[in-house]
Amino acid sequence: MDDQKTGSRVSRRELLKLMGASATVLAAAPILAACAPAAAPATSGGAAGAPAVAATTLEMWTFVNTHARWFREMADRYKEEKNPNFELNVSEIAYSDMHDKLQIALQSGGVGAPDVSDIEQGRFGGFLRGGDPGLVDLVDRLNEGGFTDELVATRQALYSYQGKTYGIEHALTPVVLYYRADIWEEAGIDMAAIETWDDFIAAAQQVSTDDVKAIPFEDHGALLRQRGGDWFDVDGNVALDTDLSIDTMNSILAWRDQYGIADTQTGGVSGGNEWWAAVNEGKWLSRVGADWYAGFFKDNAPDLSGKWKAIAMPAWESGGVRTSCWGGTGNCIVKTSPNIEEAWNFQQYSMLSKEGNVLRYELTNLFPPFIPAMSDPRLQQPDEYFSGQVLGALFAEVGPSVPAQYQSPYRAEMGSKLEPLWQDMWDGKLAPADAFTQVAEEIRKTMAEEQG
Repeated sequence: MDDQKTGSRVSRRELLKLMGASATVLAAAPILAACAPAAAPATSGGAAGAPAVAATTLEMWTFVNTHARWFREMADRYKEEKNPNFELNVSEIAYSDMHDKLQIALQSGGVGAPDVSDIEQGRFGGFLRGGDPGLVDLVDRLNEGGFTDELVATRQALYSYQGKTYGIEHALTPVVLYYRADIWEEAGIDMAAIETWDDFIAAAQQVSTDDVKAIPFEDHGALLRQRGGDWFDVDGNVALDTDLSIDTMNSILAWRDQYGIADTQTGGVSGGNEWWAAVNEGKWLSRVGADWYAGFFKDNAPDLSGKWKAIAMPAWESGGVRTSCWGGTGNCIVKTSPNIEEAWNFQQYSMLSKEGNVLRYELTNLFPPFIPAMSDPRLQQPDEYFSGQVLGALFAEVGPSVPAQYQSPYRAEMGSKLEPLWQDMWDGKLAPADAFTQVAEEIRKTMAEEQG
């Protein structure tokens, strides 16, 4: 879900190499059980005299543990309420591995692909390269079901291209500022009074030390979108090297170099276990994060329950936008699946229902992009982990200001080219202007070559 954890397109040459090198592994791997023959129709089940319901097993891939838990719960309910012969096998696969394997499978005609898969927005553009992405176009189904107007258009745009829509977004991804309430409040700081990043910097200097920092270097894309920019513009042009983009990265670095309140996050670009170990030790006192990050706190820092809270993201100027969007994941049906209709039925039950969206929020803190669920009172419950704060109310407050994020077939490649450069920028070895110009020109060259 992270702009700074993206991958690149698998080329035809790479595909053939990977297929030759890993054919045996792919054939044997349990996560590729979707290759197995479809189950035979059920011969019994249901009420006496009622027609039998065909047994169906869907293979689902995801890279997010919180998604996997929610899907399994929804599958249990679907089986009880809709189809007693339904089974859902959810495979939770590491981010890069899942996207790479899925892209290989789709580029080889669906061999070894699941029926349904999550695809993170930062990697989605790579699936659009080379024509048919191998996914079911959901436009007619969404329109006929009356769902199109019930979904936030700017989020759905991430999985749409040339008039076709290939996925359904999991989350609105409103971005807020999470903070260690116990420490900031002990220092006498009223976080509710913070309105701008200048306000935050002044307060952060009161709690930052050599060993403890108020904030890590935050995601460039999220802060850029807060200012109305993005890596690509609305027309698909490269915008990474604009003055606004470069200034945003320089401002992030100034948090350390000029103000002493920040540093590179523990664990580097990927963070991972090292990051969470440092959070648990109290080394970091705030974090810019989307709705889904609240669930990460609960999973990775359970002992800090009752010590964290959240406020709207500080604005770049007084009266400015106080949120952004960060990440996002679309749920997609594979076009070669023998179970497309059942997959669509399950998507309607889970992704496109009020109950499904509310339960997902309750289990994962993903604020729904499904408009009928946004005002549900169950989203307005106090959250024990976040000191009894009603996070849903905060997400609902900033939600209408969530900015657009523009998809491109080249976004994944841009992310891949940027990934090894972030650390050099953080370490002061590479100026943001040089890094962004280098990557922007490389992407423009690729676009020109492919588009003629």
